[in-house]
Amino acid sequence: MGSQGLRRASQIAVLNANYMACRLKPYYNILYTGTNGFVAHEFIIDTRPLKNQPTRVEATDIAKRLQDYGFHAPTVSFPITGTLMIEPTESESRDELDRFCDALINIRKEIDEIEIGLADVQNNVLKVTSDFPD
Repeated sequence: MGSQGLRRASQIAVLNANYMACRLKPYYNILYTGTNGFVAHEFIIDTRPLKNQPTRVEATDIAKRLQDYGFHAPTVSFPITGTLMIEPTESESRDELDRFCDALINIRKEIDEIEIGLADVQNNVLKVTSDFPD
């Protein structure tokens, strides 16, 4: 890889993380952004407020639901309890980044359905996994 390859890989990882954070910001609170709103090579989604709302959704519920969408669960509750740490690598394609973001956006819509009463607080796709998305 060499020093130039390492530099390029690091740049792409930072770009990927910022692309995803920007896509997800309308749906989730992103922690620890810099003064200009950027993140480093990873970012943290704060799911703690959801646990205290009528939805009672936790970071682990979202992580498990991501598995239903075909993704490996992200880091849960590190470095902050009740959060998800997303760390896209430099090797992920734009299509794969979009597919992951789309899954998280759809999960947020599923949470919204619980909030407005279209889905039961305890018997829903985040708490009882039985409905696999297409």
